[in-house]
Amino acid sequence: MNASQSSSEQFGQHLKSVGGSEADVSGSAYAVTDDDTVESVVSGLRIKQQKDGGLASKPSILHASAQVLISRRDEHDPGHHAGTSQPGQYQLDIHLGDHSTREPIPEADLEAAQLWARGRIEAEGADFGAIYFPAGGGAQPGTGALECSYDRAVGWYR
Repeated sequence: MNASQSSSEQFGQHLKSVGGSEADVSGSAYAVTDDDTVESVVSGLRIKQQKDGGLASKPSILHASAQVLISRRDEHDPGHHAGTSQPGQYQLDIHLGDHSTREPIPEADLEAAQLWARGRIEAEGADFGAIYFPAGGGAQPGTGALECSYDRAVGWYR
């Protein structure tokens, strides 16, 4: 992650890396509300595309487009959105059987965040974990933009 880039620029790069473009965002005509999350925007984009008679975009493009839209909303009104993303503000969810915990990761670089997070996951005796970039998702486990997941049997994967 480049600390001089805004989160929407970073998500825009991710959108391009999964085969999308700015047209997927600007052409969506989806109005993001204050209550929207990445997940609700993905659903709204999919529904809008189908209503307009088109086929829904690939899930990875829908998700990346939603990340850009949420991030742009938050950047325009950062005081209003508690989960507003700042570069390097990763969150770790540790999955412990019937519940998950969330804690901030003190590393700004994703690779360093993965090393730190793996240590925490293993210290808790968990088999699964995930790193999220808040992107308007708040502090609840499972919210925000999923960066990568960890399975003790596999390691880190996207």
